[in-house]
Amino acid sequence: MKKVLVIRFSAMGDVALTAPVVHSILACNPNVEITFLSRGFFEPLFNQNNQFKFKSADLKNKHKGVFGLRKLYKELKKENFEAVIDLHDVLRTKILRTFFKLGGIPVFVIDKGRKEKNDIVAKKKPLKELKHTQQRYLDVFDKAGIHAELSDSAFLKVAEDDEISTFIKPFSDKTIIGIAPFAAHWTKEIEEERRLDLIQHLTDNEGFIVLLFGGGKNEEKVLKGIAKKYKNCFNVAGRFSFKQELVLMKHLAVMIAMDSGNMHLASLVNTKVVSIWTATHPFLGFSPYQNKDFYVQVAVEKMPCRPCTVFGNIKTKQQNDCAFEAIRGITTEMIMEKVNLVLSLK
Repeated sequence: MKKVLVIRFSAMGDVALTAPVVHSILACNPNVEITFLSRGFFEPLFNQNNQFKFKSADLKNKHKGVFGLRKLYKELKKENFEAVIDLHDVLRTKILRTFFKLGGIPVFVIDKGRKEKNDIVAKKKPLKELKHTQQRYLDVFDKAGIHAELSDSAFLKVAEDDEISTFIKPFSDKTIIGIAPFAAHWTKEIEEERRLDLIQHLTDNEGFIVLLFGGGKNEEKVLKGIAKKYKNCFNVAGRFSFKQELVLMKHLAVMIAMDSGNMHLASLVNTKVVSIWTATHPFLGFSPYQNKDFYVQVAVEKMPCRPCTVFGNIKTKQQNDCAFEAIRGITTEMIMEKVNLVLSLK
């Protein structure tokens, strides 16, 4: 059994994109054992498998800083890994992988394609569809001598939960639609007016139930306020555990999400996602798993400034203006066209 350590500390969306790759690798390579090193919060994103182990890193306390990473290395080296795969390539992982390299363990690192992405944003090169992040993950495994193709069905298998079953039971005759209106950056969110108009449009349909998803106290507070204003609308942010939210997402007919972690979480449990792209663009490699037919965005031909950022962070007034323009270009009609397309396929 070839023992491999895979490092990917964050962010949620990236770890969610990693899961189908890990599932595919293990299915194709019965002689490979993967230990996945990440934040403990992300463990529910992976299927249980006798070839798979999850190792939690405490980066805020026990494993903080260079000395903490050294301690983490000492814990890990006891496992006698034959290879280390760094799918993150940030300062922390560079330090950790250096310890392994000095210890004589082969290390393989992702090529994130930073330059080609930044060149497209800077308009030094025309927009084209770049290699997807999941393929970049697979490429690193390939360099380590572990080959696999990404499976079309490498989804997360979620078990039913009694509390979730009780919650959705009154909606058994309804179409349950999720909305995750927030993202890590405002540049990836639609306008508040558009968000409320969309919720109004959906909740006016007696056959629909709308569930609002989000994370953190601020988003939870906003979503609670929204849910009180509309019939057939419920906030679920902060109500259930992370693992339970994944089960709940599985019951959605469709998730409407920004370019965000929730977009990737819903995709991971095999729920169709209408993804909304404003300042960012799916061609830069972060499109949701098995959900490429339901993008909502203004065509670059009509708005050449897009994309004006890779991840959502902006640095110039020109990028700021482009982000506003891209956000204002999204209409309720555009979103509903894709929602109706998803529902017609059910």
